[in-house]
Amino acid sequence: MGIVGGRPETGVRLDVSRPREGGPPWRYEGEAATPTACYRVIADVDAAGDASVELPAQAPAALVEKVRLILRAAWRHAREDDVPPPRRIVRWRADGF
Repeated sequence: MGIVGGRPETGVRLDVSRPREGGPPWRYEGEAATPTACYRVIADVDAAGDASVELPAQAPAALVEKVRLILRAAWRHAREDDVPPPRRIVRWRADGF
């Protein structure tokens, strides 16, 4: 079943993607949606899995760390399989916001 509506009822939903070619660092762009708003995301993930995240100034302060941890987890799973990080990351986390 697909996601219904633009924002989650709880937590945060991250939907970011990167170009097929290039990296590291890999540049992801997309959106982080909370129950009250959607925020544009730009993030870079380097070869060591460190992620830097840019969000608009009005985004909740904790959202940067939440997005960073989601990206880091996706990188870690790809590294375990010895492949580049996924081109698209769509994740939902229930906690927070």
